[in-house]
Amino acid sequence: MNEPVGESRPSSQTTRLSLPVPPASPDSGDAAGGAGPVALYATAIFASAFLIFLVQPMVGKRILPWFGGVPAVWTLCLAFYQSVLFLGYAYAHCVIRWVKPGLQLPVHGLAVAAAFASLPVLPASPPVIAPEADPTGLVLQILLSSVALPFLVLASTGPLVQAWFARAHPTRSPYPLYAVSNVGSFLALFVYPFVIEPRLPLSTTGTLWSWGFGSTALLVLACAWPLRRIAVNLPGASSVESAEAGERLGIVRPLLWLLLSGTAVVLLMAITNKLCLDVASLPFLWILPLATYLITFILAFSSDRTYQRGPYVAGAILAFVATWIVGVSGLIVTQVVAYCALLFCAAMVLHGELYRSRPDPRSLTFFYLCVSAGGAIGGLLVGLVAPAIFDDYIELQVGLLIGVVVVLFVFARDPAGLLGAQAPRWRRVVAGALVAALVGWAAWSENRTRPFRIHQERSFFGVLKVDDIPDSIGQQRTLTNGTTVHGMQFLGPSTRHLPTSYFGRATGLGLALTSRPRKGESRIGVIGLGVGTLAAYGREGDTMRFYEIDPVVVEIAGPGGHFAYVEESKADVDIVLGDARLSIESELNRGERGRYDILVLDAFSSDSIPIHLMTREAFQLYFEALAPGGLMAVHVSNRHFKLMGLVSRLAADFGAHSLQIKTRPAPQHQSGLTDWVIIARDADQLTRLQLRIEKRHRLLGLPPENILLRRGSDVNLESFPLWTDDYSDLVSVIRWD
Repeated sequence: MNEPVGESRPSSQTTRLSLPVPPASPDSGDAAGGAGPVALYATAIFASAFLIFLVQPMVGKRILPWFGGVPAVWTLCLAFYQSVLFLGYAYAHCVIRWVKPGLQLPVHGLAVAAAFASLPVLPASPPVIAPEADPTGLVLQILLSSVALPFLVLASTGPLVQAWFARAHPTRSPYPLYAVSNVGSFLALFVYPFVIEPRLPLSTTGTLWSWGFGSTALLVLACAWPLRRIAVNLPGASSVESAEAGERLGIVRPLLWLLLSGTAVVLLMAITNKLCLDVASLPFLWILPLATYLITFILAFSSDRTYQRGPYVAGAILAFVATWIVGVSGLIVTQVVAYCALLFCAAMVLHGELYRSRPDPRSLTFFYLCVSAGGAIGGLLVGLVAPAIFDDYIELQVGLLIGVVVVLFVFARDPAGLLGAQAPRWRRVVAGALVAALVGWAAWSENRTRPFRIHQERSFFGVLKVDDIPDSIGQQRTLTNGTTVHGMQFLGPSTRHLPTSYFGRATGLGLALTSRPRKGESRIGVIGLGVGTLAAYGREGDTMRFYEIDPVVVEIAGPGGHFAYVEESKADVDIVLGDARLSIESELNRGERGRYDILVLDAFSSDSIPIHLMTREAFQLYFEALAPGGLMAVHVSNRHFKLMGLVSRLAADFGAHSLQIKTRPAPQHQSGLTDWVIIARDADQLTRLQLRIEKRHRLLGLPPENILLRRGSDVNLESFPLWTDDYSDLVSVIRWD
């Protein structure tokens, strides 16, 4: 969030942070003798900052499952918080500038009372979501009704309390209080994923947050109490004079403040989006980029000597090259480090230039308003505008390009700078080449796969791309979302019916489905449509129901779409649009219990996994939907998370038994490397299935080492967390090696 740190002075002077604030001397002249102690102001600011940065991942985690667990939810949250932060700064500016000091306490007291009445900040239950509607408006509506007022009140604390401190202690600088604020922010960012989330249910955390808000609000109001006895014309009483009272700013400098701060937020949100798409949408990966962004503010605004153009520009270029080299092939740690390094160096340049261009102290409030307004604009551009005008995630490319152009313009305005009037011509040539290279990279990265593309569409749930790729046995058609391939179909007349990739005949699920007895009809439910590959296993008399949350996927893989599995299946196939868990719960409420002989969960192979489909409450619904002798098959192939033990732990909690199946690639049977867990209530039934799978594997002519079968009871399941709707901890199942 945009929370500048440090005192703004003419650039020739050096500003340092000092913690703690030194005690007032006996002759300090603190107003009216009734001014509150320094510790009161520091505690109020610390607590407010802590609560601000605690509520963001907390509310995001609560609403994330309701909208499919996709990164767009957190992107909207960031855009919302940036906008409300700006409103909080604007509110503080208006209170300090236009409300008499004696009336500021009751005015802010009314705002606090309204915010307290809107608690709790955690929405109680999921809203009714129309299956084909864009959830963007609903996400913003939930945030507006639950967290907007408390967040606005807390966001206004920094400038309000500093102004009150300046009036109560006119001989002392209020700016070191920003350091206290940032200590609270950082503490909250790291306490939540590593201390609170692994130990406390979300509901308990929400209750504690409400109590914390009430206590903090009282502290803030106590800071305003001494204003009753302070004259308006005390020295320092108007520490936030209007911009007109300070230096003439013109148009270019405020515009640069907007661009510099806004571009930094665009990069923050774009890199967060990138990490959540390629790794996972979890609080840890929301918080790490946010913390990286925040520390650049602290460093850039702490001293004139902290930011040096050359090292950070070079660092940004090297980090950019590192992200390009790492791509999606690196481990989770290398990807996170590379992108956070890029964010750190780029944001240091942007925030460093922002601090260098700071105005006279009398224009500080206007400066902060511009900075927060830039952040709000950047957030809205990424959260709302980009999804509407782009058919791919290109915000990172656009943000980097804008950032380079803005920074080069700033350099050119500085006569003694890298590109100023006194600089040698070769530097301008290099700068122009850098811009050209960046434009070329953006164009290349956007169009490198376009020759094979037959369809591309961006929705709230991601970017879906359909490509026809030449193959040794003919063309194959693939569907990808982000970096995850969600299915593939051969286009030749003799091969188009073959199940492929995660569902090939040599995979755990393929072996189980092809070894089932031929007599009788099967009722099969599938969570996650993909390209509809499982419909290839449908037999005459079978019924198959697919649950899919993304209407674009239904258009692509359903009848009349780009893939033929569903349309050409021998089974009777139907598709239910909407969140799978809510759809199954609705069916159970209508009395449709024990519906499925086989229930397949294929929602966890993507890098961004929907946690709400892998909780105890979700599995309770799945078991109720299963027939008495039914089987559950869970696809847990994932590059970044170890999910087998987690699924077996959930099964064991219901007294069921699990069979873990790892299979190696078998190209001759169109099968990829996969991990499946099959669950049954009856241990003997699972034993018979295991024998059939082993026999089928031998009949396919595959070597024994190509398959590994292990019972869940042979694993130390107590080492895996039991996830519930109120508790989950993805960090504990990250694949670190």
